[in-house]
Amino acid sequence: MLMILAGCCSGAAATPKSEFRGAWVTAWASGVLSPDEADETIRAAKEANINALFIQVRKVGDAYYKSNYEHRADNITGPPDYDPLAYIVEKAHAAGIEVHAWLNTFRVWRGPDPPTDPSHIVLRHPDWLTRTEAGVTAASDGLFLDPGVPEVQDYTFKIFMDVIANYDVDGIHLDYVRYPGADFGYAPAAVARFNQETDRTGVPPNDDPAWKQWRRDQVTALVRRIYRGATSMNPRIKVTAATIPWGDCAENFCDTAPFLKVYQDWRLWMERGILDANIPMNYKDERNEQNAREYRNWLDGFKRWQYRRQVYAGLDFNADPELVLRQLDECRKRGLEGMVGFSFNQSEKRPKLVQALKSGPYAQAAPVPQMPWKSSAIRRGSRERYARATDAATRGRDPDRAIVLLKEALNLDPYYADAHFRLGRCYRQKQMYPEAVKEFEDVLAINPNYTAAARELKAARAEMAPRR
Repeated sequence: MLMILAGCCSGAAATPKSEFRGAWVTAWASGVLSPDEADETIRAAKEANINALFIQVRKVGDAYYKSNYEHRADNITGPPDYDPLAYIVEKAHAAGIEVHAWLNTFRVWRGPDPPTDPSHIVLRHPDWLTRTEAGVTAASDGLFLDPGVPEVQDYTFKIFMDVIANYDVDGIHLDYVRYPGADFGYAPAAVARFNQETDRTGVPPNDDPAWKQWRRDQVTALVRRIYRGATSMNPRIKVTAATIPWGDCAENFCDTAPFLKVYQDWRLWMERGILDANIPMNYKDERNEQNAREYRNWLDGFKRWQYRRQVYAGLDFNADPELVLRQLDECRKRGLEGMVGFSFNQSEKRPKLVQALKSGPYAQAAPVPQMPWKSSAIRRGSRERYARATDAATRGRDPDRAIVLLKEALNLDPYYADAHFRLGRCYRQKQMYPEAVKEFEDVLAINPNYTAAARELKAARAEMAPRR
């Protein structure tokens, strides 16, 4: 039965101040590639009072989960049935740690040699690769799909939705959600689309302001689509992005590297509310005076362009622990909601970092910060599923479908009395009397004056009683 708490014990300890304490775990190195590695990573995170892990599940067009679109990564060392994402979700949740699925968005290959798997997206659709005006596809970061190609938008969106639909992750995390550089974006289909939308012909010059803004808009369009799709599918899920803070922070965001060099307008994403949290990768060498100053300037910029969302500063966990703690303290001084460190993979440095965190700033465990704006999305999602369930149960005469939808509604809002009531009636219709009784009891625990539930409960109990 649903338990309703009337109050709190007066002697209960105060809830620790919330703070997001995340860590990236890359799939390029040991950390999650086998069950033993995953167990040790989760154990170390728990010891350090880290409360969220960002697990890389798409590296370069491959999958560290059971994907419906891309092949299993070739460096997984666990047994054939090992599903890294599913395993980590189960184990980390049991330890009270959030799991965010980290996917490289547009970057799909790295290295001098091409993929060998014929199913790889680079080999299946070389026309989707972004390129310079001269036709060069290889950037310093590797090969990227072109955000201006409509099929790229559709394909990438499906990759993200596939993860959300099939895994109980707490968040979805976008990385490499940008162009590889300011000279890229000249995939033929992208140029043709730009010309169609702007009533032009030919190849746009790279310094054309309209062409630059159009490329920014393509990246933003996918972020918006993923945010809306994720929220519709699971209103609880958190959508975050690893963003760029290269160089120094300008006073005007339009003068910064992310805006000018890779067409990543993350300030706009925050203002429009299509990210729940921004995680700028503010990797600066604390030992260098200029870098240290730039690090602090960017922290001020993160706050300035936060709007009504959250910011977690990305820190370099590979630096000496003393320097990590110094930069972490600067985040706290500015009131940022938290930090995420890169990386938390197995290494000789990790035990020293864990010790420094647990004996210093992370000595006490802390809950992750709440996101108040998610409440309305959760409520909308619950009501929408209830409406669909009502339609399935009445017009569609499909109680089984209604039961599925009502369970989804209650997973979002356990105190939705009408959903419990409707679910009880569906169970009663299917002569599942113990289940029906439980739902009607839950209704009355929420609202003792729900007279229809009291009548249904009495009838269900009578029907459940053994006949003489």
